[in-house]
Amino acid sequence: MLRVVAFKKAILAGVVGAFAWDATSRILSVAGVPVLDLVRELGTLVVPDGRPIEWWPPGILAHALVGAGWALFYAYFFWGRFRWPPAIQGLAFSAIPALLATLIVIPQLELMHLPEHAVRLDWRWYLGGLEQTKLVGLLVGHAVFGLTVGAIYTRPVGYPVDRRPNLRCAARRNRSRPRGKRTQRDGAFIFATGIECSYPTIDRGRWRRDEMDGIRHYDVWQQDFALAREIGVSHLRYGPPLHLIYDAPGSFRWELIDEAMADLAEYGPEPIVDLCHFGVPDWLGNFQNPGVAPALSEYASAFAHRYPWVRFYTPVNEMYVCARMSALDGVWNEQLQDEAAFITAAFNLTSASVRMTDAILTARPDAVFVNSESSEFYQPCCPDPEIEALAAIENERRFLPLDLLYAREVSDAMLDRLKEDGWEDDYRGFMARKAPRRTILGVDYYEWNEKLIDQDGRKRALGELFGWYVIASQYWERYRRTMMHTETNRIDASDAPRWLWRQWHNVQLLRRAGVPLVGFTWYSLTDQIDWGIALSEAEGTVDPVGLFDLNRDPRAVGLSYFHLINMHRDRPEYRECGALMELLA
Repeated sequence: MLRVVAFKKAILAGVVGAFAWDATSRILSVAGVPVLDLVRELGTLVVPDGRPIEWWPPGILAHALVGAGWALFYAYFFWGRFRWPPAIQGLAFSAIPALLATLIVIPQLELMHLPEHAVRLDWRWYLGGLEQTKLVGLLVGHAVFGLTVGAIYTRPVGYPVDRRPNLRCAARRNRSRPRGKRTQRDGAFIFATGIECSYPTIDRGRWRRDEMDGIRHYDVWQQDFALAREIGVSHLRYGPPLHLIYDAPGSFRWELIDEAMADLAEYGPEPIVDLCHFGVPDWLGNFQNPGVAPALSEYASAFAHRYPWVRFYTPVNEMYVCARMSALDGVWNEQLQDEAAFITAAFNLTSASVRMTDAILTARPDAVFVNSESSEFYQPCCPDPEIEALAAIENERRFLPLDLLYAREVSDAMLDRLKEDGWEDDYRGFMARKAPRRTILGVDYYEWNEKLIDQDGRKRALGELFGWYVIASQYWERYRRTMMHTETNRIDASDAPRWLWRQWHNVQLLRRAGVPLVGFTWYSLTDQIDWGIALSEAEGTVDPVGLFDLNRDPRAVGLSYFHLINMHRDRPEYRECGALMELLA
Protein backbone atom coordinates (compact mmCIF):
# COMPACT_ATOMS: atom_id res chain seq x y z
CA MET A 1 0.00 0.00 0.00
CA LEU A 2 1.41 3.35 -1.07
CA ARG A 3 0.79 6.46 0.99
CA VAL A 4 1.02 10.20 0.49
CA VAL A 5 2.94 11.56 3.46
CA ALA A 6 2.69 15.09 4.81
CA PHE A 7 6.40 15.43 5.63
CA LYS A 8 6.21 18.71 7.52
CA LYS A 9 3.31 17.51 9.64
CA ALA A 10 5.03 14.19 10.39
CA ILE A 11 8.31 15.87 11.38
CA LEU A 12 6.45 18.38 13.54
CA ALA A 13 4.57 15.54 15.23
CA GLY A 14 7.82 13.70 15.98
CA VAL A 15 9.58 16.77 17.37
CA VAL A 16 6.62 17.80 19.54
CA GLY A 17 6.30 14.20 20.72
CA ALA A 18 9.95 14.20 21.80
CA PHE A 19 9.51 17.45 23.73
CA ALA A 20 6.32 16.10 25.32
CA TRP A 21 8.21 13.01 26.46
CA ASP A 22 10.99 15.12 27.96
CA ALA A 23 8.51 17.42 29.70
CA THR A 24 6.73 14.41 31.20
CA SER A 25 10.05 13.03 32.47
CA ARG A 26 10.89 16.36 34.13
CA ILE A 27 7.48 16.60 35.79
CA LEU A 28 7.72 13.04 37.11
CA SER A 29 11.27 13.69 38.39
CA VAL A 30 10.15 16.81 40.24
CA ALA A 31 7.32 14.75 41.73
CA GLY A 32 9.89 12.26 43.07
CA VAL A 33 9.11 9.46 40.64
CA PRO A 34 12.31 7.70 39.47
CA VAL A 35 12.30 7.60 35.67
CA LEU A 36 14.82 7.17 32.91
CA ASP A 37 16.05 10.57 31.72
CA LEU A 38 16.70 9.69 28.08
CA VAL A 39 17.66 13.25 27.10
CA ARG A 40 20.33 13.24 29.80
CA GLU A 41 21.58 9.85 28.65
CA LEU A 42 21.95 11.20 25.12
CA GLY A 43 23.32 14.62 26.07
CA THR A 44 26.03 13.35 28.39
CA LEU A 45 27.44 11.29 25.56
CA VAL A 46 28.47 14.62 24.06
CA VAL A 47 29.18 16.48 27.33
CA PRO A 48 30.07 13.71 29.83
CA ASP A 49 30.60 15.89 32.90
CA GLY A 50 28.60 18.89 31.82
CA ARG A 51 25.92 20.80 33.66
CA PRO A 52 22.24 20.44 32.62
CA ILE A 53 22.44 23.66 30.62
CA GLU A 54 25.27 22.05 28.61
CA TRP A 55 23.98 18.51 28.06
CA TRP A 56 20.30 19.34 27.53
CA PRO A 57 20.60 21.06 24.08
CA PRO A 58 22.49 18.21 22.35
CA GLY A 59 20.36 15.66 24.19
CA ILE A 60 17.02 17.14 23.18
CA LEU A 61 18.29 17.69 19.61
CA ALA A 62 19.19 13.99 19.29
CA HIS A 63 15.89 13.03 20.93
CA ALA A 64 13.91 15.25 18.53
CA LEU A 65 15.73 13.88 15.46
CA VAL A 66 14.96 10.32 16.50
CA GLY A 67 11.37 11.34 17.19
CA ALA A 68 11.04 12.86 13.72
CA GLY A 69 12.40 9.67 12.16
CA TRP A 70 9.91 7.50 14.01
CA ALA A 71 7.05 9.84 13.11
CA LEU A 72 7.94 9.52 9.41
CA PHE A 73 7.97 5.75 9.81
CA TYR A 74 4.52 6.00 11.45
CA ALA A 75 3.21 8.16 8.60
CA TYR A 76 4.43 5.77 5.91
CA PHE A 77 3.64 2.40 7.40
CA PHE A 78 1.18 2.65 10.29
CA TRP A 79 -1.13 5.66 9.92
CA GLY A 80 -4.68 4.85 8.85
CA ARG A 81 -4.35 1.07 8.93
CA PHE A 82 -6.79 0.74 11.80
CA ARG A 83 -10.20 2.35 12.32
CA TRP A 84 -9.14 3.75 15.67
CA PRO A 85 -9.02 7.35 16.94
CA PRO A 86 -5.75 8.97 15.80
CA ALA A 87 -4.26 9.27 19.28
CA ILE A 88 -4.96 5.59 19.96
CA GLN A 89 -3.29 4.68 16.66
CA GLY A 90 -0.22 6.59 17.83
CA LEU A 91 -0.31 4.92 21.23
CA ALA A 92 -0.44 1.46 19.66
CA PHE A 93 2.40 2.37 17.32
CA SER A 94 4.59 3.47 20.25
CA ALA A 95 4.94 -0.18 21.29
CA ILE A 96 7.31 -0.71 18.33
CA PRO A 97 9.97 1.89 19.27
CA ALA A 98 9.46 1.01 22.96
CA LEU A 99 10.35 -2.62 22.29
CA LEU A 100 13.42 -1.69 20.24
CA ALA A 101 14.53 0.82 22.86
CA THR A 102 14.20 -1.78 25.61
CA LEU A 103 16.08 -4.52 23.81
CA ILE A 104 18.68 -2.49 21.91
CA VAL A 105 18.96 1.24 22.68
CA ILE A 106 19.09 1.15 26.49
CA PRO A 107 21.71 -1.63 26.60
CA GLN A 108 23.76 0.29 24.04
CA LEU A 109 23.55 3.48 26.12
CA GLU A 110 24.63 1.54 29.21
CA LEU A 111 27.68 0.32 27.33
CA MET A 112 28.52 3.77 26.05
CA HIS A 113 28.44 5.19 29.59
CA LEU A 114 30.68 2.52 31.13
CA PRO A 115 33.99 3.98 32.42
CA GLU A 116 35.97 0.84 31.53
CA HIS A 117 37.53 0.40 28.12
CA ALA A 118 36.86 -3.35 28.13
CA VAL A 119 34.13 -5.29 29.94
CA ARG A 120 32.94 -8.87 30.14
CA LEU A 121 29.30 -9.15 29.12
CA ASP A 122 26.87 -11.82 30.23
CA TRP A 123 23.12 -12.14 30.63
CA ARG A 124 23.22 -10.80 34.23
CA TRP A 125 24.72 -7.51 33.04
CA TYR A 126 22.11 -7.28 30.27
CA LEU A 127 19.17 -7.80 32.64
CA GLY A 128 20.70 -5.34 35.06
CA GLY A 129 20.13 -2.56 32.56
CA LEU A 130 16.41 -3.33 32.47
CA GLU A 131 15.58 -2.39 36.05
CA GLN A 132 11.94 -1.67 36.80
CA THR A 133 12.15 2.12 37.19
CA LYS A 134 13.87 2.48 33.82
CA LEU A 135 11.33 0.24 32.14
CA VAL A 136 8.36 2.17 33.55
CA GLY A 137 9.88 5.52 32.58
CA LEU A 138 10.66 4.21 29.12
CA LEU A 139 7.13 2.92 28.57
CA VAL A 140 5.53 6.10 29.89
CA GLY A 141 7.75 8.24 27.69
CA HIS A 142 6.94 6.22 24.60
CA ALA A 143 3.24 6.32 25.43
CA VAL A 144 3.33 10.11 25.66
CA PHE A 145 5.30 10.27 22.42
CA GLY A 146 2.84 7.98 20.63
CA LEU A 147 -0.24 9.82 21.86
CA THR A 148 1.28 13.13 20.77
CA VAL A 149 2.30 11.91 17.32
CA GLY A 150 -1.10 10.30 16.79
CA ALA A 151 -2.95 13.44 17.85
CA ILE A 152 -0.91 15.72 15.55
CA TYR A 153 -0.43 13.54 12.47
CA THR A 154 -3.93 13.36 11.05
CA ARG A 155 -5.32 14.00 7.56
CA PRO A 156 -2.13 14.08 5.47
CA VAL A 157 -4.15 15.18 2.43
CA GLY A 158 -6.63 18.01 1.97
CA TYR A 159 -6.94 21.16 4.02
CA PRO A 160 -9.43 23.16 6.14
CA VAL A 161 -11.94 24.96 3.92
CA ASP A 162 -10.94 28.30 5.44
CA ARG A 163 -7.20 27.74 4.82
CA ARG A 164 -6.44 27.65 1.11
CA PRO A 165 -3.28 26.08 -0.27
CA ASN A 166 -0.53 28.29 -1.59
CA LEU A 167 -0.89 27.50 -5.28
CA ARG A 168 2.03 27.91 -7.65
CA CYS A 169 0.21 28.13 -10.95
CA ALA A 170 1.64 31.48 -11.96
CA ALA A 171 4.06 31.98 -14.87
CA ARG A 172 7.50 30.42 -14.55
CA ARG A 173 10.62 31.41 -16.38
CA ASN A 174 12.75 29.22 -18.61
CA ARG A 175 10.30 26.38 -18.77
CA SER A 176 10.59 24.06 -21.73
CA ARG A 177 8.05 24.40 -24.51
CA PRO A 178 6.49 21.56 -26.50
CA ARG A 179 7.90 21.07 -29.97
CA GLY A 180 4.75 21.71 -31.98
CA LYS A 181 1.50 23.63 -31.92
CA ARG A 182 -1.75 21.89 -31.16
CA THR A 183 -3.28 20.29 -34.21
CA GLN A 184 -6.72 18.74 -34.02
CA ARG A 185 -8.66 17.08 -36.79
CA ASP A 186 -12.28 18.03 -36.35
CA GLY A 187 -14.43 14.95 -36.40
CA ALA A 188 -11.75 12.44 -35.40
CA PHE A 189 -12.66 9.91 -32.71
CA ILE A 190 -11.89 11.25 -29.22
CA PHE A 191 -9.16 9.44 -27.31
CA ALA A 192 -9.08 11.06 -23.89
CA THR A 193 -7.72 10.95 -20.38
CA GLY A 194 -8.23 13.38 -17.52
CA ILE A 195 -6.73 15.08 -14.50
CA GLU A 196 -8.57 13.83 -11.40
CA CYS A 197 -10.01 17.04 -9.96
CA SER A 198 -12.63 16.18 -7.29
CA TYR A 199 -13.01 18.70 -4.47
CA PRO A 200 -15.88 17.74 -2.13
CA THR A 201 -15.82 18.53 1.57
CA ILE A 202 -15.99 16.04 4.44
CA ASP A 203 -16.25 16.46 8.22
CA ARG A 204 -19.48 18.46 7.96
CA GLY A 205 -18.03 20.87 5.46
CA ARG A 206 -14.88 21.65 7.41
CA TRP A 207 -12.26 19.68 5.44
CA ARG A 208 -11.65 20.02 1.69
CA ARG A 209 -10.59 16.96 -0.32
CA ASP A 210 -8.74 18.54 -3.23
CA GLU A 211 -7.42 15.80 -5.51
CA MET A 212 -5.35 18.12 -7.73
CA ASP A 213 -3.58 19.33 -4.60
CA GLY A 214 -3.03 15.76 -3.40
CA ILE A 215 -1.57 14.52 -6.69
CA ARG A 216 0.60 17.71 -6.95
CA HIS A 217 -0.96 18.83 -10.22
CA TYR A 218 -0.83 22.46 -9.12
CA ASP A 219 2.96 22.12 -8.88
CA VAL A 220 3.63 20.02 -11.99
CA TRP A 221 0.78 20.90 -14.37
CA GLN A 222 3.24 21.52 -17.20
CA GLN A 223 4.62 18.01 -16.85
CA ASP A 224 1.12 16.54 -16.66
CA PHE A 225 0.08 18.23 -19.90
CA ALA A 226 3.29 17.03 -21.56
CA LEU A 227 2.59 13.45 -20.46
CA ALA A 228 -0.92 13.65 -21.93
CA ARG A 229 0.60 14.75 -25.24
CA GLU A 230 3.15 11.92 -25.11
CA ILE A 231 0.44 9.31 -24.62
CA GLY A 232 -1.22 10.67 -27.76
CA VAL A 233 -4.68 11.59 -26.46
CA SER A 234 -6.64 14.12 -28.46
CA HIS A 235 -8.65 15.45 -25.50
CA LEU A 236 -8.07 16.02 -21.80
CA ARG A 237 -10.86 16.15 -19.23
CA TYR A 238 -9.72 19.09 -17.12
CA GLY A 239 -11.45 20.69 -14.14
CA PRO A 240 -10.10 24.05 -12.98
CA PRO A 241 -10.51 24.36 -9.18
CA LEU A 242 -13.90 26.04 -8.89
CA HIS A 243 -13.61 26.28 -5.09
CA LEU A 244 -10.38 28.30 -5.35
CA ILE A 245 -11.19 30.41 -8.42
CA TYR A 246 -14.73 31.52 -7.56
CA ASP A 247 -13.94 33.75 -4.58
CA ALA A 248 -17.32 35.43 -4.18
CA PRO A 249 -20.19 36.61 -6.38
CA GLY A 250 -18.58 38.47 -9.29
CA SER A 251 -15.04 37.72 -8.05
CA PHE A 252 -12.77 35.24 -9.87
CA ARG A 253 -9.08 34.38 -9.43
CA TRP A 254 -8.33 33.60 -13.07
CA GLU A 255 -4.60 34.08 -12.47
CA LEU A 256 -4.57 30.61 -10.93
CA ILE A 257 -5.22 28.96 -14.30
CA ASP A 258 -4.48 31.56 -16.99
CA GLU A 259 -1.13 30.11 -17.98
CA ALA A 260 -2.34 26.52 -17.79
CA MET A 261 -5.27 27.33 -20.05
CA ALA A 262 -2.98 29.18 -22.45
CA ASP A 263 -0.74 26.12 -22.58
CA LEU A 264 -3.67 23.87 -23.49
CA ALA A 265 -4.91 26.37 -26.07
CA GLU A 266 -1.55 26.50 -27.81
CA TYR A 267 -0.21 22.98 -27.44
CA GLY A 268 -3.15 20.75 -26.47
CA PRO A 269 -4.66 18.32 -25.81
CA GLU A 270 -8.04 19.94 -26.44
CA PRO A 271 -9.68 20.29 -23.02
CA ILE A 272 -13.12 19.06 -22.05
CA VAL A 273 -13.55 21.59 -19.25
CA ASP A 274 -15.19 20.23 -16.14
CA LEU A 275 -16.72 23.24 -14.38
CA CYS A 276 -18.16 21.59 -11.24
CA HIS A 277 -16.74 18.33 -9.88
CA PHE A 278 -18.41 17.20 -6.65
CA GLY A 279 -18.05 20.44 -4.71
CA VAL A 280 -18.70 24.16 -4.49
CA PRO A 281 -16.87 27.10 -2.90
CA ASP A 282 -17.34 27.19 0.87
CA TRP A 283 -19.33 30.44 0.65
CA LEU A 284 -22.00 28.55 -1.35
CA GLY A 285 -22.36 25.89 1.32
CA ASN A 286 -23.57 22.71 -0.32
CA PHE A 287 -26.03 21.29 -2.84
CA GLN A 288 -29.08 21.88 -0.67
CA ASN A 289 -28.63 25.58 -1.42
CA PRO A 290 -30.92 26.77 -4.26
CA GLY A 291 -28.40 29.55 -4.85
CA VAL A 292 -25.96 27.04 -6.37
CA ALA A 293 -27.59 27.17 -9.82
CA PRO A 294 -27.50 30.96 -10.36
CA ALA A 295 -24.01 31.19 -8.86
CA LEU A 296 -22.59 28.47 -11.11
CA SER A 297 -24.33 30.07 -14.09
CA GLU A 298 -22.42 33.26 -13.35
CA TYR A 299 -19.18 31.28 -13.08
CA ALA A 300 -19.80 29.44 -16.37
CA SER A 301 -20.57 32.67 -18.19
CA ALA A 302 -17.43 34.35 -16.85
CA PHE A 303 -15.32 31.30 -17.75
CA ALA A 304 -16.66 31.11 -21.32
CA HIS A 305 -15.98 34.80 -21.89
CA ARG A 306 -12.50 34.54 -20.35
CA TYR A 307 -11.54 31.55 -22.50
CA PRO A 308 -13.67 31.85 -25.66
CA TRP A 309 -11.59 29.23 -27.51
CA VAL A 310 -12.82 26.40 -25.24
CA ARG A 311 -15.36 24.29 -27.13
CA PHE A 312 -16.03 21.17 -25.01
CA TYR A 313 -17.65 21.47 -21.57
CA THR A 314 -18.94 19.26 -18.79
CA PRO A 315 -21.02 21.75 -16.78
CA VAL A 316 -21.57 19.41 -13.79
CA ASN A 317 -19.81 16.07 -13.47
CA GLU A 318 -21.80 12.97 -12.45
CA MET A 319 -24.86 14.70 -11.03
CA TYR A 320 -26.37 11.47 -9.73
CA VAL A 321 -23.18 10.43 -7.93
CA CYS A 322 -22.77 13.88 -6.42
CA ALA A 323 -26.38 14.00 -5.19
CA ARG A 324 -26.20 10.48 -3.83
CA MET A 325 -22.86 10.81 -2.02
CA SER A 326 -23.79 14.22 -0.62
CA ALA A 327 -27.44 13.78 0.37
CA LEU A 328 -28.32 10.07 0.44
CA ASP A 329 -25.17 8.23 1.55
CA GLY A 330 -23.97 11.06 3.82
CA VAL A 331 -20.32 11.03 2.71
CA TRP A 332 -19.63 14.46 1.17
CA ASN A 333 -20.66 18.09 1.42
CA GLU A 334 -24.01 18.33 3.28
CA GLN A 335 -23.57 14.71 4.47
CA LEU A 336 -27.28 13.97 4.70
CA GLN A 337 -29.01 10.59 4.48
CA ASP A 338 -32.46 11.49 3.35
CA GLU A 339 -34.51 10.83 0.20
CA ALA A 340 -35.92 14.36 0.15
CA ALA A 341 -32.40 15.80 0.45
CA PHE A 342 -31.26 13.62 -2.45
CA ILE A 343 -34.08 14.92 -4.67
CA THR A 344 -33.25 18.51 -3.64
CA ALA A 345 -29.60 18.00 -4.54
CA ALA A 346 -30.53 16.31 -7.84
CA PHE A 347 -32.77 19.21 -8.85
CA ASN A 348 -30.24 21.85 -7.79
CA LEU A 349 -27.42 20.11 -9.66
CA THR A 350 -29.49 19.64 -12.81
CA SER A 351 -30.73 23.22 -12.65
CA ALA A 352 -27.11 24.34 -12.34
CA SER A 353 -26.15 22.25 -15.38
CA VAL A 354 -28.99 23.70 -17.46
CA ARG A 355 -28.26 27.30 -16.50
CA MET A 356 -24.52 26.85 -17.03
CA THR A 357 -25.20 25.37 -20.47
CA ASP A 358 -27.37 28.32 -21.44
CA ALA A 359 -24.76 30.79 -20.16
CA ILE A 360 -21.99 29.10 -22.16
CA LEU A 361 -24.08 29.05 -25.33
CA THR A 362 -24.51 32.81 -25.03
CA ALA A 363 -20.73 33.20 -25.25
CA ARG A 364 -20.05 30.28 -27.60
CA PRO A 365 -23.09 29.10 -29.64
CA ASP A 366 -21.23 26.11 -31.08
CA ALA A 367 -20.13 24.74 -27.70
CA VAL A 368 -20.29 20.95 -27.21
CA PHE A 369 -21.55 19.55 -23.89
CA VAL A 370 -20.33 16.22 -22.53
CA ASN A 371 -22.75 15.27 -19.75
CA SER A 372 -20.73 12.66 -17.89
CA GLU A 373 -22.68 10.31 -15.61
CA SER A 374 -21.98 7.07 -13.78
CA SER A 375 -23.53 4.00 -15.44
CA GLU A 376 -25.15 2.43 -12.39
CA PHE A 377 -27.23 -0.75 -12.40
CA TYR A 378 -28.99 -2.58 -9.55
CA GLN A 379 -29.90 -6.26 -9.77
CA PRO A 380 -32.28 -7.99 -7.30
CA CYS A 381 -30.76 -11.15 -5.84
CA CYS A 382 -33.97 -13.14 -5.97
CA PRO A 383 -37.65 -12.96 -7.01
CA ASP A 384 -38.66 -11.43 -3.70
CA PRO A 385 -41.16 -8.58 -4.30
CA GLU A 386 -39.54 -6.38 -1.64
CA ILE A 387 -36.05 -6.91 -3.04
CA GLU A 388 -37.27 -6.28 -6.58
CA ALA A 389 -38.98 -3.09 -5.43
CA LEU A 390 -35.75 -1.85 -3.82
CA ALA A 391 -33.82 -2.54 -7.04
CA ALA A 392 -36.49 -0.72 -9.06
CA ILE A 393 -36.24 2.34 -6.77
CA GLU A 394 -32.45 2.42 -7.13
CA ASN A 395 -32.67 2.09 -10.90
CA GLU A 396 -35.15 4.98 -11.02
CA ARG A 397 -32.88 7.14 -8.88
CA ARG A 398 -29.85 6.64 -11.13
CA PHE A 399 -31.72 8.17 -14.06
CA LEU A 400 -33.32 11.16 -12.31
CA PRO A 401 -30.76 13.91 -13.11
CA LEU A 402 -30.42 12.80 -16.73
CA ASP A 403 -34.21 12.49 -17.08
CA LEU A 404 -34.49 16.12 -15.99
CA LEU A 405 -31.61 17.26 -18.18
CA TYR A 406 -32.88 15.53 -21.33
CA ALA A 407 -36.61 16.11 -20.68
CA ARG A 408 -37.42 12.42 -20.41
CA GLU A 409 -40.60 11.61 -18.47
CA VAL A 410 -39.96 9.79 -15.19
CA SER A 411 -41.99 6.81 -13.98
CA ASP A 412 -45.31 7.31 -12.22
CA ALA A 413 -43.77 6.23 -8.92
CA MET A 414 -40.95 8.77 -9.21
CA LEU A 415 -43.37 11.50 -10.29
CA ASP A 416 -45.55 10.82 -7.26
CA ARG A 417 -42.50 11.25 -5.05
CA LEU A 418 -41.55 14.52 -6.76
CA LYS A 419 -45.10 15.83 -6.27
CA GLU A 420 -45.01 14.78 -2.62
CA ASP A 421 -41.83 16.81 -2.07
CA GLY A 422 -43.16 19.85 -3.94
CA TRP A 423 -41.05 19.57 -7.11
CA GLU A 424 -43.81 19.16 -9.70
CA ASP A 425 -43.60 22.72 -11.10
CA ASP A 426 -39.82 22.49 -11.42
CA TYR A 427 -40.18 19.09 -13.04
CA ARG A 428 -42.62 20.45 -15.62
CA GLY A 429 -40.16 23.23 -16.36
CA PHE A 430 -37.45 20.70 -17.17
CA MET A 431 -39.82 18.68 -19.36
CA ALA A 432 -40.62 21.80 -21.41
CA ARG A 433 -36.94 22.37 -22.23
CA LYS A 434 -35.10 20.99 -25.25
CA ALA A 435 -31.48 19.95 -24.72
CA PRO A 436 -28.92 21.52 -27.11
CA ARG A 437 -28.18 19.56 -30.27
CA ARG A 438 -24.43 19.43 -29.62
CA THR A 439 -24.78 17.25 -26.55
CA ILE A 440 -22.88 14.04 -25.77
CA LEU A 441 -24.03 11.61 -23.06
CA GLY A 442 -20.91 10.47 -21.25
CA VAL A 443 -21.26 7.07 -19.58
CA ASP A 444 -18.64 6.19 -16.95
CA TYR A 445 -17.98 2.61 -15.89
CA TYR A 446 -16.08 1.02 -12.99
CA GLU A 447 -16.11 -2.46 -11.52
CA TRP A 448 -18.34 -1.29 -8.64
CA ASN A 449 -21.05 0.24 -10.88
CA GLU A 450 -23.03 -2.99 -11.03
CA LYS A 451 -24.63 -3.81 -7.69
CA LEU A 452 -26.72 -6.59 -6.22
CA ILE A 453 -29.53 -5.97 -3.73
CA ASP A 454 -29.12 -8.91 -1.34
CA GLN A 455 -31.81 -10.60 0.72
CA ASP A 456 -31.24 -8.13 3.55
CA GLY A 457 -31.76 -5.17 1.23
CA ARG A 458 -28.07 -4.19 1.23
CA LYS A 459 -26.17 -3.13 -1.88
CA ARG A 460 -23.17 -5.27 -2.82
CA ALA A 461 -20.74 -4.63 -5.66
CA LEU A 462 -20.97 -7.34 -8.31
CA GLY A 463 -17.89 -6.54 -10.31
CA GLU A 464 -18.08 -6.72 -14.09
CA LEU A 465 -21.16 -8.93 -14.42
CA PHE A 466 -22.88 -7.61 -17.57
CA GLY A 467 -20.22 -5.10 -18.62
CA TRP A 468 -20.23 -1.61 -20.09
CA TYR A 469 -21.84 -2.71 -23.36
CA VAL A 470 -25.01 -3.91 -21.62
CA ILE A 471 -25.28 -1.04 -19.12
CA ALA A 472 -24.46 1.67 -21.70
CA SER A 473 -27.09 0.16 -24.00
CA GLN A 474 -29.70 0.86 -21.34
CA TYR A 475 -28.71 4.53 -21.38
CA TRP A 476 -28.78 4.59 -25.17
CA GLU A 477 -32.26 3.10 -25.32
CA ARG A 478 -33.51 5.58 -22.73
CA TYR A 479 -32.05 8.82 -24.15
CA ARG A 480 -30.97 8.18 -27.77
CA ARG A 481 -28.09 10.64 -27.46
CA THR A 482 -24.65 10.62 -29.03
CA MET A 483 -22.50 8.79 -26.47
CA MET A 484 -18.95 8.61 -25.16
CA HIS A 485 -17.18 6.33 -22.69
CA THR A 486 -16.01 9.10 -20.36
CA GLU A 487 -14.33 7.30 -17.43
CA THR A 488 -12.89 3.93 -16.49
CA ASN A 489 -9.91 2.50 -14.62
CA ARG A 490 -8.88 -0.53 -12.58
CA ILE A 491 -7.54 -0.21 -9.04
CA ASP A 492 -5.44 -3.36 -9.50
CA ALA A 493 -2.56 -1.96 -11.55
CA SER A 494 -1.40 -5.42 -12.67
CA ASP A 495 -4.83 -6.09 -14.19
CA ALA A 496 -5.31 -2.59 -15.65
CA PRO A 497 -4.09 -3.36 -19.20
CA ARG A 498 -6.57 -6.25 -19.48
CA TRP A 499 -9.35 -4.00 -18.18
CA LEU A 500 -8.40 -1.30 -20.70
CA TRP A 501 -8.72 -3.67 -23.65
CA ARG A 502 -11.98 -5.13 -22.35
CA GLN A 503 -13.50 -1.66 -22.12
CA TRP A 504 -12.20 -0.80 -25.56
CA HIS A 505 -13.75 -3.94 -27.05
CA ASN A 506 -17.06 -2.92 -25.41
CA VAL A 507 -16.76 0.43 -27.17
CA GLN A 508 -16.10 -1.24 -30.51
CA LEU A 509 -19.04 -3.61 -30.02
CA LEU A 510 -21.45 -0.77 -29.21
CA ARG A 511 -20.29 1.18 -32.27
CA ARG A 512 -20.87 -1.85 -34.48
CA ALA A 513 -24.39 -2.09 -33.02
CA GLY A 514 -25.11 1.30 -34.57
CA VAL A 515 -24.82 3.50 -31.48
CA PRO A 516 -23.25 6.92 -32.31
CA LEU A 517 -20.27 6.61 -29.97
CA VAL A 518 -17.59 9.27 -30.36
CA GLY A 519 -14.94 8.77 -27.69
CA PHE A 520 -13.15 6.71 -25.06
CA THR A 521 -11.42 7.77 -21.84
CA TRP A 522 -9.00 6.17 -19.40
CA TYR A 523 -9.41 8.14 -16.20
CA SER A 524 -7.10 9.41 -15.01
CA LEU A 525 -3.68 10.51 -16.23
CA THR A 526 -2.07 9.86 -12.84
CA ASP A 527 -2.82 7.76 -9.81
CA GLN A 528 -5.50 9.05 -7.46
CA ILE A 529 -5.73 9.35 -3.69
CA ASP A 530 -8.33 7.73 -1.42
CA TRP A 531 -10.82 6.90 -4.18
CA GLY A 532 -10.83 3.33 -2.86
CA ILE A 533 -12.78 4.77 0.08
CA ALA A 534 -14.62 7.38 -2.01
CA LEU A 535 -12.69 10.28 -0.41
CA SER A 536 -14.64 9.64 2.80
CA GLU A 537 -11.51 10.00 4.96
CA ALA A 538 -8.26 11.88 4.45
CA GLU A 539 -5.97 8.84 4.70
CA GLY A 540 -3.60 9.56 1.81
CA THR A 541 -3.77 6.06 0.30
CA VAL A 542 -2.56 6.03 -3.31
CA ASP A 543 -4.85 4.19 -5.72
CA PRO A 544 -2.66 2.97 -8.63
CA VAL A 545 -5.20 3.66 -11.38
CA GLY A 546 -3.34 6.17 -13.54
CA LEU A 547 -1.56 5.97 -16.85
CA PHE A 548 1.35 7.32 -14.79
CA ASP A 549 2.16 6.97 -11.11
CA LEU A 550 2.59 9.99 -8.83
CA ASN A 551 6.29 10.16 -9.69
CA ARG A 552 5.05 10.60 -13.29
CA ASP A 553 6.59 7.30 -14.40
CA PRO A 554 4.46 5.29 -16.86
CA ARG A 555 2.43 2.36 -15.66
CA ALA A 556 1.79 -0.71 -17.81
CA VAL A 557 -1.68 0.56 -18.66
CA GLY A 558 -0.15 3.83 -19.88
CA LEU A 559 2.01 1.96 -22.35
CA SER A 560 -1.00 -0.13 -23.38
CA TYR A 561 -3.12 2.97 -23.98
CA PHE A 562 -0.33 4.53 -26.03
CA HIS A 563 -0.29 1.37 -28.16
CA LEU A 564 -4.10 1.28 -28.43
CA ILE A 565 -4.27 4.89 -29.66
CA ASN A 566 -1.50 4.41 -32.21
CA MET A 567 -3.14 1.24 -33.44
CA HIS A 568 -6.54 2.83 -34.11
CA ARG A 569 -6.43 6.59 -34.58
CA ASP A 570 -5.43 6.51 -38.25
CA ARG A 571 -7.90 3.84 -39.24
CA PRO A 572 -10.61 5.36 -41.47
CA GLU A 573 -13.48 4.75 -39.03
CA TYR A 574 -11.60 6.60 -36.26
CA ARG A 575 -9.80 9.22 -38.33
CA GLU A 576 -13.24 10.42 -39.44
CA CYS A 577 -15.87 9.65 -36.82
CA GLY A 578 -19.15 10.20 -38.63
CA ALA A 579 -21.22 10.66 -35.47
CA LEU A 580 -18.90 13.38 -34.17
CA MET A 581 -18.66 15.11 -37.55
CA GLU A 582 -22.45 15.25 -37.70
CA LEU A 583 -22.62 16.61 -34.15
CA LEU A 584 -20.07 19.35 -34.83
CA ALA A 585 -21.61 20.42 -38.16
